[in-house]
Amino acid sequence: MLDTHLRMQAGCYVAGVEPAPGGGCYIRSALPEPGFNLAVGTGDLGWVAATARRHGRRPALLALDDAASPDPDVKPACIGRFPTRWMVRDSGAPGSSTTGSALSDSLALTVETNPAPGRDFLTVCGDLYADPATNAVAQAVFVPVLAAARAVPGVETRHLTLSEAGTPVACASLYRAGSRAGLYNVGTRAPHQGRGLGAAVTRAALRCAAEAGAGTVSLQCVGDGPVERLYQRLGFTVAASPVLWVFDDA
Repeated sequence: MLDTHLRMQAGCYVAGVEPAPGGGCYIRSALPEPGFNLAVGTGDLGWVAATARRHGRRPALLALDDAASPDPDVKPACIGRFPTRWMVRDSGAPGSSTTGSALSDSLALTVETNPAPGRDFLTVCGDLYADPATNAVAQAVFVPVLAAARAVPGVETRHLTLSEAGTPVACASLYRAGSRAGLYNVGTRAPHQGRGLGAAVTRAALRCAAEAGAGTVSLQCVGDGPVERLYQRLGFTVAASPVLWVFDDA
């Protein structure tokens, strides 16, 4: 799943991958958040810290299992531990809540196949929070990275936007590489949340995946919360439970 993620996001969130001594790698991004700039498959925290500093990022490590967790002697330097979920499901799994689910008459779906999404999609991405200051950060940092996305050979992109009465209200991105697809950027504008629109656009993305020939769809999300429960209701199951460790710059 990690290799598929890196391939699918090579034209967007993943700006580069550097091998770590003894195995593993450091993934870097144009986005500054630790969740996009992290080491995987290595316990060499000195190398992780030095590599992160070189790119102007806070050191972060994604531990794929307990054996890859930081040594107890260095855990006091940790400033955050975040459970994550890597989830997967068949694109057309029978008996799931996506089967036979059509959009309501009040909603219109637009699907774009360009590497970078259009204005309506980006409008949703820049208005996901009730706090205007947080939206301003998303518009200044997150949206430009999406808008600059480029094509990757062998990867198809579909950006889905749900609109209501001409107003874009929810979005999702689907990246397909062969028989696998990845679900990203699922979001609903703050004034329209709580109405099932995130589930609706996810169902639409799953239908797109099946129509495009992808047998499985995977995603990454925060663990132990409402987002994970939403995807469970939509038929996704947990394939792995990595832990994101974020460390003090010092």
